[in-house]
Amino acid sequence: MGLFGNLFKSSFENLLDTASDEELADEYETRRLVLLKDGGGDRTYEMERLNDEMVRRSNEKYEKEHPNAETRHREHGWYLPNDD
Repeated sequence: MGLFGNLFKSSFENLLDTASDEELADEYETRRLVLLKDGGGDRTYEMERLNDEMVRRSNEKYEKEHPNAETRHREHGWYLPNDD
């Protein structure tokens, strides 16, 4: 990012970049409870971003722990047997 990149980032973007995994999960849960209290509905944009970041980090950790892991299933027809 440029010289002033972090200066113009929103506090939410900074949260995504700097928060620990536990802090992200806590923030998501806080927003989920507020959404439920307000009558439910679809996840907010921020909740989607928090979820995406948590999944990205989880996938990154898995790849580091299992560098030679094979895919678990094929993209299409994962429910079909492999003995074509």
